[in-house]
Amino acid sequence: MGPLEVYRYLIHETSDPRVAEWPLMGSPFPVLIILLGYLLFVLRIGPWFMKNRQPFSLNRIMLMYNIFVAVASGFVFHGLLTSGFTTKLSWGCEPVDYSYDAESMSMARWVWRLMILKMCELGDTIIFVLRKKFNQSSFLHIYHHATTVCLAWIACKYAPGGMWTFIMMPNSIVHVIMYTYYLLASLGPLIQKKLAPWKPYLTMLQLVQFAIMVIHTSQALLPSCEPTRKPLAYIYMSQGMFCSCCNVDV
Repeated sequence: MGPLEVYRYLIHETSDPRVAEWPLMGSPFPVLIILLGYLLFVLRIGPWFMKNRQPFSLNRIMLMYNIFVAVASGFVFHGLLTSGFTTKLSWGCEPVDYSYDAESMSMARWVWRLMILKMCELGDTIIFVLRKKFNQSSFLHIYHHATTVCLAWIACKYAPGGMWTFIMMPNSIVHVIMYTYYLLASLGPLIQKKLAPWKPYLTMLQLVQFAIMVIHTSQALLPSCEPTRKPLAYIYMSQGMFCSCCNVDV
């Protein structure tokens, strides 16, 4: 198979046909262009623009941004939970339902919305750069945010349902807690001082999330479980273990 045949096979023949016409899902190039723009800004354009400028405060923007991400993460959690996990889906090995029934389509749409939310969360790094918090826009931070968008796109393109969506729920809950923490921290030094003792628990919660992700996804390696989607298990598990080892804020 030549490169074009491989591309056609991966993008059109093995993917979920239900999402093919949805925004950003026809091919990987729109998402890759968004990520390229993100990387160019946070690594080159942003630092160059801010070099001889005072940091922006962005207090009101940060307040609204943290509220948005926390609330949106809560909606995503509820949407995923009620699109099968409260009715027919278990916490075990569940294949993707590619049918057009109401719950399966609802699940796919919530996975797409999760992908859009992950793109919005690229704003974390943009805010760091504009506030000249360059120590916070580390390689691991940037790597995690970029790869999370890629993983969300892959999930929506190939497996927006079944066991592959379970790990999105603890991730969404953790993000509700995290961005509520960031929201409170943005209210000033006094609140930050009161929040400081809770920071280790937030890190612990993130590590628990990664452990759940790896353990749950490892079911896919069983011979009887998801025989056509096992590559996703290796991708998810490797990223979960990498983030837990590096202790990346998500």
